[in-house]
Amino acid sequence: MDKSIDVNEILKKAAALYDEKKFSEAVELWKSIEDVGCAEALYRLGICYNYNRGVDVQDEEKRGVIASGYFMKAGEMGHADAQCFVGLCYRCGLGVDKDLKKSVEWFEKSAAQNCAQAMNNLGLMYEQQEVDLELNESDKEYEEYVGEYDDFEEDEDDGDDENGERGDVRRKKYAKSMRISFEWYMKSAQLKNATGQLSVGRAYYHGRGVPCDYKAAVKYYSLAAEQGSADAFFRLGECYDGGEGVEQNAIKAFQYYREAAKRNHAKAQCYVGYCYEYGEGVKRNFDEALKWYNVSAENKYGQAYCNLGCMYEEGRGVKKNMSKAIEMYERGFEHGNYMSAYNLGNVYAFGKGVKVNMELALKYYAEAAQGGVAEAQYNLAQHLHNGKYIEQDDEAAAYWFMQSARNGDADAQYKIGSFFMNGVGVDEDPELGFYWFLKSAMQGDGDAQYAVGLCYEEGMGVEVDLDEALEWYARSAKQGNKEAKKRLKG
Repeated sequence: MDKSIDVNEILKKAAALYDEKKFSEAVELWKSIEDVGCAEALYRLGICYNYNRGVDVQDEEKRGVIASGYFMKAGEMGHADAQCFVGLCYRCGLGVDKDLKKSVEWFEKSAAQNCAQAMNNLGLMYEQQEVDLELNESDKEYEEYVGEYDDFEEDEDDGDDENGERGDVRRKKYAKSMRISFEWYMKSAQLKNATGQLSVGRAYYHGRGVPCDYKAAVKYYSLAAEQGSADAFFRLGECYDGGEGVEQNAIKAFQYYREAAKRNHAKAQCYVGYCYEYGEGVKRNFDEALKWYNVSAENKYGQAYCNLGCMYEEGRGVKKNMSKAIEMYERGFEHGNYMSAYNLGNVYAFGKGVKVNMELALKYYAEAAQGGVAEAQYNLAQHLHNGKYIEQDDEAAAYWFMQSARNGDADAQYKIGSFFMNGVGVDEDPELGFYWFLKSAMQGDGDAQYAVGLCYEEGMGVEVDLDEALEWYARSAKQGNKEAKKRLKG
């Protein structure tokens, strides 16, 4: 090394130039010391090539190769942030072949030096199950902490998957992944990293890797919000909205949504619009609702377009305009909002401002159904069952009724219950039939309540219990079900 070179002074000058957005000059200085064993200079050059700042390499793939090379050199010299970027390169295939195992190894090297971002990246990889795991006896302790894991689906299909793993093994591996994910996020949170705090909050909120604990979720969301995390403000708004971990308070919910919206959180901006539209936590103001929906839409949030479409369709705060509503729904669907597709299905099914076009309606219902919209899944199933505008197919109808039922649609739960009871599109299974009737009945569906009563009276899928039968007939009769009233009269 040339002793006349003051490496620290050059690093200081280059950093200042970079902060002033004089990227080319900063790169020139860092390159002047790249051969003197300065890991920081190598790391900074990797950053510049990665983000195309101050360099003259137009080919993106070539820049990736150069960037990963610099990160690798700095990482091998022990630079923690560079090691984190090497992990990202291997995870994303940037300049190197994608290799998740090597990605984990580099993130772990970086995390060992207290790099919070590496810890967060490891948490994310385990959360997304990108790491192969082996199971052992001690993992049983965490099996119940699986969050939104679909228990019913695993009960239905306990066979081998494409990798030859049974459903119970997949569940255990999922539980272990969530536990390890939580542990990495917690390490980051303990370093007062906002992303780590937010992720710990999410884990507690959803019960992934730890028992569900809304109060703990609020605690960690609050810590992240103190550091200005827009998503943390939004999630606190959700907690106050639903009274989860805190006393329900619509005013505070709105205030947190607004704080997130001010920080350009697109979903929060849509929520602020919704609060103004319906007067939740703030005085109703259609002008403000339109303003915030438009801001959210400009940030490409599809639900905002959908909500604008509804306002134009219903004439809420604006002159009723179906052409504008359809335009908003179309733009919402273009931005991945499947409720917009469902609304477009209704537009063409019922001829709202256009000629009835069932082919187009069913196309949009199918798109929305694939996107998880329960109402669309139910409508598509009904058409498949009736076979009026589409080829009749009870197996397909049963599939979509089941998807809608799992998404909580009471009508679909009643329908799939009927299918199981009668063996329509599925194998006859009275126990599953009763299970879905009861799900629907608990949501207040009068026909389902009558069906539950009948099941108890005649022992279909459940043991005979005349007292229970009478109770459910009474509930159904209160909703006007004539058959239930007949049963009560004997």
